[in-house]
Amino acid sequence: MDIFKYVDDVVDYYRETRPHYKEIARTLQTQLEKIVVAKSEYTLSVTGRVKSAESLREKLIRNSYYRLHTTKEEIVANIQDVIGLRIECKFTEDEAYVYSLFLDLFPLTDDQIYYYNEDYPKIRFKLSEQQPVKQKNGFDIYKIDGRYEDKEGGRNIRVNFEVQIKSMIDMFWSEIEHKIIYKNPSYFMAQDQVSEAMMSIKENLDMVDRQLHTLYKRYKREDNSQMYYRKETIQTMLSKLVHDIFARKMKSELGFIVQFTEICDSIIEYIFVVNNAAQMEDFGRVMMDTFYLTGNLSRQEISFREPVEIEREISTKNGFIDTMAVTIQRLVNVDFKWHLYFVILFHLEGGGAAECLETFLRYYKGRLASNGAVDRLREVFPKEAAAQIKRDLMTEMAYVFRRHADISLLYRDGIDALSGALSKTVANIVRDKPDWNKDKSMYFLYLNNSVELAPR
Repeated sequence: MDIFKYVDDVVDYYRETRPHYKEIARTLQTQLEKIVVAKSEYTLSVTGRVKSAESLREKLIRNSYYRLHTTKEEIVANIQDVIGLRIECKFTEDEAYVYSLFLDLFPLTDDQIYYYNEDYPKIRFKLSEQQPVKQKNGFDIYKIDGRYEDKEGGRNIRVNFEVQIKSMIDMFWSEIEHKIIYKNPSYFMAQDQVSEAMMSIKENLDMVDRQLHTLYKRYKREDNSQMYYRKETIQTMLSKLVHDIFARKMKSELGFIVQFTEICDSIIEYIFVVNNAAQMEDFGRVMMDTFYLTGNLSRQEISFREPVEIEREISTKNGFIDTMAVTIQRLVNVDFKWHLYFVILFHLEGGGAAECLETFLRYYKGRLASNGAVDRLREVFPKEAAAQIKRDLMTEMAYVFRRHADISLLYRDGIDALSGALSKTVANIVRDKPDWNKDKSMYFLYLNNSVELAPR
């Protein structure tokens, strides 16, 4: 049919110009991060996408764009969402706040329709329309039409794009709706039943959103006098959440559940430290990130039978870290609790296992090296000598760790036991003022014998 030939010509043209649209999309994303995200009092992020050629073909046929414009250039130029940007926020209530930022940050207009910021006049937003807008499914959405204007090769160019503002819950809902309805041809066979079920899911998600928002505001607004207590409470709650996710996965795959509460406590404490969670706002940020992450993990396949693969050797030229890495790599696939610890850690952290392990070991070394007793070495030794003794003691601590090879050494009590042994050893060194290179083996033996782990 001529219709499909014409559509094919438009799609072929779009394939040629798509790299240009991708470049503009990157520019738009960068500018929104500079203008909107940087000015927000809440945590926001911007994502972008450019329609695939096949998605464009489907849209052309479904909406009969070929009847509305004369040339293929006009057709592509007038599709509003060839470039799609999404500003992601935590809660549904935050969507209105983000839209209000647009009204404040893009106040200028030449036509009372499209508005812009004087520092970024190339980007204009259609802020003349009432928001949010009603979707076909009956739900509201903040969806803003945009226009990118520039000069190129002596001619004016204008590219349309679309910005959506979505909370975590709305993003999750949209993904379900897209897969079940828009990408599922069997939906029409049972349209009423599916619609009722989808409506029920949306109502439940909205309820979860409200509960999470209430919880977030409650913890965020606590005064600093209660900060430590609240941090402990949030960590306990997140540890329970992580535990429940992995316990269900373990029961499903293995048919039983081992006790691993302390593993979750230890990993959540680590996550708070490496994410610099020092204030109430930080606690809320880490809490919400963990909610989002565990929500994704609950839908993933997680195996407890497959070995943990660390894709490369850990070689940092730091005696403590490299020795610890060898110990952990030796234990991680021969002892189930060690295996479980790093299965959970690597899934929560994402990225490469080797990089994640390095970050964890730097954190662990920092926990021990921050022992205030070590600073006393400078009272009786020159600066360089004190630094050398500290390095030697830390390297020996890694061998102490290897000799005990007890999973509890990764928990708070285990770290405290190692730190206590280090404090006692340093106290003896400061008292004795030994010839270090000659006598250090004696203090290494004392360090090993001073580690007192609670019976398990």
